[in-house]
Amino acid sequence: MATDWKAIAEDIQHMMREDTAVREVLASTGELFHGYAPAMEKVHLKHAQHLKTLIDEHGFPTISKVGRDAAIDAMRLILHAISWPEFMRSMEAITVDLAKAGEVPKDYVARLIDRIRFYEGRKQIYGTNADWDDNGILRITDVEDESKLNARRAEMDLPPLESLVITPLDGDFHPADPKKRHEEYVAWTLKVGWRTVAMP
Repeated sequence: MATDWKAIAEDIQHMMREDTAVREVLASTGELFHGYAPAMEKVHLKHAQHLKTLIDEHGFPTISKVGRDAAIDAMRLILHAISWPEFMRSMEAITVDLAKAGEVPKDYVARLIDRIRFYEGRKQIYGTNADWDDNGILRITDVEDESKLNARRAEMDLPPLESLVITPLDGDFHPADPKKRHEEYVAWTLKVGWRTVAMP
């Protein structure tokens, strides 16, 4: 029986709409900004598990199969599965080659590569993830060979970065206790399996 890619595209976009709706509710209550909200994690894992089943049964939802919008939504669902390291790593292995073939958006694959490195405590390649430093300043975390960062970003259809600082001290929000927040974050990466040892 032929795969109904139109139905799969609609399924993927429905999951992304649900993700966005839940995020908006949690943002309105403030729960979204205090650690990884359990209600958000529940939705992320549910969607990731369903997406994995679709991929296992039919193959990856590429641009030529489901269209660019649904392919982007599939990548966003993968990027949101942050408490399932094995899934995200397996998707990196698949999507890197698909990006080279133009079948998934390069910029989202760059974000996936960086996000995995970010949670593992490694330097990023493309500088797509930021975190609060000990002084409460939001900045891009360490990157490989910073002098060539924008050249690498251009290869992945990402705009150049003028600065690694995202939000200076006079920005809108800063964690009340950056050190405590970082300790809680590292503990979370150990708990879900991103890291096996605590590192800075």
